[in-house]
Amino acid sequence: MGCRRFRVAAGLIGLGLLAGGLWGCTNGENPVAVLAAAVVTGPAPFDASFDISYTSHPLDRPMTFMLDFGDTSPIQSGSEFSIAIHHTYTEPGAYSATLCVTDDRGAMASDSVAITVDDSGPAVGIRVGETAPDFTAHRTDGGSFTLSSTRGSVVLLDFWGAWCSPCRITLEHLDDLVQTYASRGLVAVTVSTDLKEQDAVNYLDGTGLSRFISLWERGGKSGNPIAQLYNVSSGDVGIPRTYVIDRQGVIRFVGHPADLSAAFVEALL
Repeated sequence: MGCRRFRVAAGLIGLGLLAGGLWGCTNGENPVAVLAAAVVTGPAPFDASFDISYTSHPLDRPMTFMLDFGDTSPIQSGSEFSIAIHHTYTEPGAYSATLCVTDDRGAMASDSVAITVDDSGPAVGIRVGETAPDFTAHRTDGGSFTLSSTRGSVVLLDFWGAWCSPCRITLEHLDDLVQTYASRGLVAVTVSTDLKEQDAVNYLDGTGLSRFISLWERGGKSGNPIAQLYNVSSGDVGIPRTYVIDRQGVIRFVGHPADLSAAFVEALL
């Protein structure tokens, strides 16, 4: 089975159905494929640098890889994972680069990265590979915050509520990530879906979670304008829900914050 067979999976990732940087069987016995690229958009010709060094195997079994760049160029293959792989996209367009990893038993895993070769970058949207919608909102510590002001940083945009038990647990996970990677440019922005601003303030103050940029707008989950902008207000999208936005403002992960690994964040940084 070659890399090109995995383009269906790559499309699912792009639709947010398989969001994040880790995909495949992760039952403790199979490889975990991670395809990282810090810069994913630019004008043609665009030189993309892919990092596959975060790929791992829980049993340390030998692995090989195939990297399909998503254009008409040949697939690159090998067994050395501690290298950067450069590829030049000569024509404007949207591409899905897909990494396929196979261990010595034939177990496989795959990961994909969306590449946009365009002067203006990806279209604005809320799916992986699209440019995150900009907004300005009220900070619970006073003043306002605009998302585009964080360009150049990697942003964890998390939707939560003090009323939501799973949210309270995953905030600690996000706090750990910020504590580890803030010095390298990681920023966490939390959007409260509480009906009362003070409920969010009281919870964050009471737990000592002070590393977040905390935002609140009126309306709760269903009426909060930021939640509406990111479709978190719809009935079939639960919280907690986290978007990871890279240094160029492109969404790289959409999903439950518990599924967000330190390796994925580090790869973006």
